[in-house]
Amino acid sequence: MKLKFKTAFTAPEDFIKSVYEIDKQVYSPELAGLLENLYKRYGKCKDSFVLIYDEECDRLVGYVNIFPIASCLHKEMNTPENHEMRDDDIEPFEMHDWRLERPNHLFIISVAIIPEYRKGQAIILLGNSLLAFLREKDAAGYRIHSIAGSAISEGGENFLKRFRASYVKEIEGGYKYYYADEASIRRLIEDGLLL
Repeated sequence: MKLKFKTAFTAPEDFIKSVYEIDKQVYSPELAGLLENLYKRYGKCKDSFVLIYDEECDRLVGYVNIFPIASCLHKEMNTPENHEMRDDDIEPFEMHDWRLERPNHLFIISVAIIPEYRKGQAIILLGNSLLAFLREKDAAGYRIHSIAGSAISEGGENFLKRFRASYVKEIEGGYKYYYADEASIRRLIEDGLLL
């Protein structure tokens, strides 16, 4: 098995359909969302995927979907009294494309690896590839002020913790909301992932 990192710009043209097929495998029907919503968000911010392919069979085996969110959604998610789960209902107007002139508050909407690849190198490569992606954005002048995500599994929690995000609150469904502030992001960019 030979795994390789790709972005939306180096992946096959129809990779969004493969992302959705993974979602249907690993998430419950409520959390898998709708393909049309995935396309809408991708249309708003194309540079929002870190993808892992098994080159031997040219198969997408895992991905991270991360994008900048608008200040209104950032504020909503981080209001202590708000326990709403935001996921597939995020609309393009609540997002931004990457911006040089303003801080980028990032949201990890999904991290998924197909079951047969979970015990191997895929998760390590996925984490390292996302870190490289973020470092590249930082070096290009895109200021990252925060990274947030909602964990629906222990694996999701561990992934967010490795990116220096801390538990903030429980949200609907019994899921957990994690957040890494600007100081944590600087440590992430400079020192790397936590083990």
